[in-house]
Amino acid sequence: MSYDVNIEISWHAPVIPAKSLAGIPLLISVAEFERVLGRYLVDEGKALYQFEGSPVLSMVKGLDSDGNGGYGFSVFDRGLTNWHLFFNSPEHPGADPRALYVIVRSWKIYAVKVLMFEKYRDGGRPVNSYKGKLACGIGLGDLLSDLQGFAELEFDAEEEWYVAMGDYSGLEVSGYGVSLADNSDQVVMALAVLVEG
Repeated sequence: MSYDVNIEISWHAPVIPAKSLAGIPLLISVAEFERVLGRYLVDEGKALYQFEGSPVLSMVKGLDSDGNGGYGFSVFDRGLTNWHLFFNSPEHPGADPRALYVIVRSWKIYAVKVLMFEKYRDGGRPVNSYKGKLACGIGLGDLLSDLQGFAELEFDAEEEWYVAMGDYSGLEVSGYGVSLADNSDQVVMALAVLVEG
């Protein structure tokens, strides 16, 4: 079945565990994904893309001969990371511009991950990072502890993220890389949906 005609990549699309993120369905082929990507190209020479509601993103593609790898999208305007609030240069490693990553295995989309690239002071909220939410209303920048009321979360200390179980299986959530027992005030810094099994 061909999906590409109906796929719309959107910065507001819901996060659906084990199914889709940013409107990108899991298990579509690389060929279908690239056809869809072509609709969002704004500068071919610089590999710049802009999805519905997103800032302009630069893309780097890396796929091996077995069709494994992915597509990394970073915010093109590093000023949107708010680096100036905390760092002396937009090139500081803390000013991480990564916004979206599409992971490919065997020529099919295996996982889609969004990352909060904005830094902000206490009381602030992300403005330009991905805005889509889970069905429970949790998204990037929300308290990670709030998700516990909706999903069973298991902390993977080695990978430094939470794996969701039950109704939210097929979802991984990152906060500050520590368990909620060690820091209950952490916010959701990244969300990923992936193929189960």
